[in-house]
Amino acid sequence: MFIRTLQFRAEIIVYSFLEIIPFFVLFFLWSAVYSNQEVIHNYSFTDIIQYYVLVIFVQRFTATHFEGWRSQEIRMGKIDYFLTRPFSYINEIVSKEVGGKIVSLLFSVPILSIFYVFVTKLFNLPPISFQLNNLIAFFGLITVAYSIQIMIALWIVLLTFWFEGSSGLEHFKWIVLSLFSGSAIPFEFMPSWLQKIFILLPFKYTSYVPVQVIQGKMNLNGNDYISILLTLGGMIIFSGFLWNKAQYKYSSAGG
Repeated sequence: MFIRTLQFRAEIIVYSFLEIIPFFVLFFLWSAVYSNQEVIHNYSFTDIIQYYVLVIFVQRFTATHFEGWRSQEIRMGKIDYFLTRPFSYINEIVSKEVGGKIVSLLFSVPILSIFYVFVTKLFNLPPISFQLNNLIAFFGLITVAYSIQIMIALWIVLLTFWFEGSSGLEHFKWIVLSLFSGSAIPFEFMPSWLQKIFILLPFKYTSYVPVQVIQGKMNLNGNDYISILLTLGGMIIFSGFLWNKAQYKYSSAGG
């Protein structure tokens, strides 16, 4: 998958630039919000600009997009090989996703880094926290966020064994993650009823918490570590359960 993804390097570069475009929309929106105020909910205008730039970085590291074509693969009966060989279909999905992600990052991170330096110079953004504990926590959270997104995408793929239209859940996934991860709007700006839901769900670890940590505004505590371990453990167990049941629902006419 590493080698195959290299064939699409131009497409990866184009998508890296496309991911930057929404930032400018948000810039004009928040410029209007801060037109008469310097600080809102402990965020200055430069804080909020930095927040969204860092969200772009986090999403580039953690987003997954394999649900659609994997679901089609199952519907067309193209996975016979992985039901008759020792190498699991789940392992194949994850290994190919990771291989593709590595290539994607090799091309997109330099582009996004230049963009971050440009925005930092343009708006005089505050420095991010390069303390060792913050960096360790940040990259640990990136790994957690990527794992969560892989698991959710995997559930959508496995549901194809029961529902032909399960790939449509991909759109629902992005809506939920956008709202409850904090990528669309920081936690502090949400209405109180939405904040209560946000706190209970693990999606905050996919955008909001990593950004807060690298901005130096948050430190992980014991409850966070327990929540992360329970979330990952539960998701892994449920993924195994789905796969064990799904194998008996598969049908193929020639593969």
